[in-house]
Amino acid sequence: MTRLLKSKAAPKMEGAPRRSSKKERTRQEIYRSAMRLFAESDYDKVTIEEICAAAGVAKATFFLHFPGKSALIAVFNEEVTRSLAERLAGYEGSAEEELLLLVSVLREAWELNAPVMHKMLSDFLDQPALVSKAAVVNESVLDLVTHIVERGQKRGEFTTGCPPEMAAIALVAAWSAFTAWWLQNPESDTDEINRGLLEFQLNGLRKKT
Repeated sequence: MTRLLKSKAAPKMEGAPRRSSKKERTRQEIYRSAMRLFAESDYDKVTIEEICAAAGVAKATFFLHFPGKSALIAVFNEEVTRSLAERLAGYEGSAEEELLLLVSVLREAWELNAPVMHKMLSDFLDQPALVSKAAVVNESVLDLVTHIVERGQKRGEFTTGCPPEMAAIALVAAWSAFTAWWLQNPESDTDEINRGLLEFQLNGLRKKT
């Protein structure tokens, strides 16, 4: 059975989207009900009707929150970043170490839930209408990376030539591309590749003289 992430209460990150508590509770219940069904059965076999029945909501309510099953990946990312935000509270390491921790936590979360996440991501990538919503799906990750980059710039660890928001978009876009590649290469050493990718992103291809 697929292991599922446990939600942890965490302080709200500055800049994170605001939702009413009732709306957010409904959204979380839909997500948790879906993930339970995915773990007990199979992602492809679970219907939206079954998710709604398990969550105790109408089908229209599901579509109020999510355009389809694969859009649940957004909540998965939010769960991971909330947990990571707690771990980074009071963290005394460098911004680069924070980014390494972030990609490591994301990798672990995806691998723990690999059977479901493989199918959910494949479903997401196969639907062009949902691909256009990729920024929304990665919103929580982008927010956290933006703050990490901003802190790194303020501490003089990163150059200030690129706005934190743009740097975050570039970093997350590369990680998203790598995640899509991981679908086709599930046996790869993702930890080593993630570290190499981050090293390349921070230092580029040009050889230092």
